Amino acid sequence: MEQKKSPFDVLGTHPYPQQQWRCAFVAEWARLAEGCADAAQTAEAAAELYDRYGARNPTEVAREEWGGPPESYPTSQT
Repeated sequence: MEQKKSPFDVLGTHPYPQQQWRCAFVAEWARLAEGCADAAQTAEAAAELYDRYGARNPTEVAREEWGGPPESYPTSQT
């Protein structure tokens, strides 16, 4: 089953301000953690990562930070 692409996957740029980047990172991290991510810790990590990777796609950054091959990522059940 093909995953839905985020706007960042389609645009491949950084069209949104910092808060939206962080939210996109947190959303992808929560998806990868299958809802078991600690929201405060993830938001803190997103803030730190934004300083280094803010010009990059937050979905891709979350997947890289998560680690493991892409086939190990959970898929959406839509």
